[in-house]
Amino acid sequence: MMSKKDVFAMGLAVASLLLLATASVSSAEGPAVMITNYTVEPEVLMPGDTGSITVTIKNMDTLSSETERTTTGKFSTSETTTTSTSSISAEIETIRLSSRSREIEWLRESVQRTEYYNVGALGPDESIKISLPIKAAASAHDGTYFPEVYIEVDNGKNVRFPVRVKVDSSEVEILEKDIPSEISLSESKQIAIVVANNRPNSVRGVNVEVKSKSGGLEFTPDGIYIGNLEAYEQRALNFTLTPLFEGDNDIYFEADYKNGDNEHHSAFTSYVLVKSTADVRLILVNAPEFVFKGDVTRIDFDVANGMAKDIKAVSVMPAIEGLRILPSEYFIGDMEVGDVFSASFDVYTTDLSIGDTTIPFTVVFKDVDTDKQYEMQGYEVHVEIREPQKSVLPNPVLIGALVAILVSVAVVIWVRVKRKRGRREKK
Repeated sequence: MMSKKDVFAMGLAVASLLLLATASVSSAEGPAVMITNYTVEPEVLMPGDTGSITVTIKNMDTLSSETERTTTGKFSTSETTTTSTSSISAEIETIRLSSRSREIEWLRESVQRTEYYNVGALGPDESIKISLPIKAAASAHDGTYFPEVYIEVDNGKNVRFPVRVKVDSSEVEILEKDIPSEISLSESKQIAIVVANNRPNSVRGVNVEVKSKSGGLEFTPDGIYIGNLEAYEQRALNFTLTPLFEGDNDIYFEADYKNGDNEHHSAFTSYVLVKSTADVRLILVNAPEFVFKGDVTRIDFDVANGMAKDIKAVSVMPAIEGLRILPSEYFIGDMEVGDVFSASFDVYTTDLSIGDTTIPFTVVFKDVDTDKQYEMQGYEVHVEIREPQKSVLPNPVLIGALVAILVSVAVVIWVRVKRKRGRREKK
């Protein structure tokens, strides 16, 4: 038979077993993962553009907790609770992009991958940036779309986060500001255009080139680099146009720019008619109809600036070789609009052949804006060169005889007059 002491000891043992049996450990709460920030590049896509969504994923937990509770049996009224903390990383299994429409999709590469696998562990309060390549369909309509970024967490709650992506088909446009419909072959003219970014986001690498497909126009410069254009920004550009030959010539402008890493092009075409007009005129004032070979004759001109702008370094010169004409160049200098100056030349005809001769003169001047030199055929003077006249001079002997006869006659007349006077005096 057991003593009271043995019964008490057995009770303590049972109580201890019951205490151990009732001890439990609560399971730890999983880490909380969130998307704290995101960016879309480019900010606004054009149809057919590629880009990226960059999300910042953060494990919001600093420390995860575990709670341990111990309860005594029916022979004890005490209860003990113990809480311990430990770091638990977020195990990110997959990240993918899902969309209800096909306007914005994961950018498919060589493999048909639509998600990232086994991204890795993210410690408490740690964050990571993940870029998701995207593409706007070429047929995407302008508007705002909300594809979802889905994050599957192996040891926590999954995350779905809608991202706003805009699509806008507006382009960088080239607008005409000042392009003349006509231009003289003998002048250079400044033309102006406006490059306008009609997009709600900035574009970069804007470069504008100009050329003439017909080859009849020359431009200075032939291209201008702008760089960045902010949303709805406009920029005026000036080019100097120089015609090379007559006719209807095209002017072709092209703007290259980037929306994100996507290259785009805009074009604009205009036309200008190049005419050959005598804006700087050489007006003949005086020239002989004919001249005898060997004589020196003079030709006089008026030089008139009929252009709508001043010119400089104006000269008139004969455009013929093998003929002595002085001066060889008649320099006038600067001429304002409407100015008229004179120019005269002496032509030595000794080396000219008998018959009709054409003596051309040209006008040379420079544009005050571009310093480009122009040469115009000013006037052609037509002169008849004739044989010199033959001189019909008397024979020297005949001249002497004639003089002797005249002297004799004069002497006879003088003698007779003297005799008559002498007879009158005697009477």
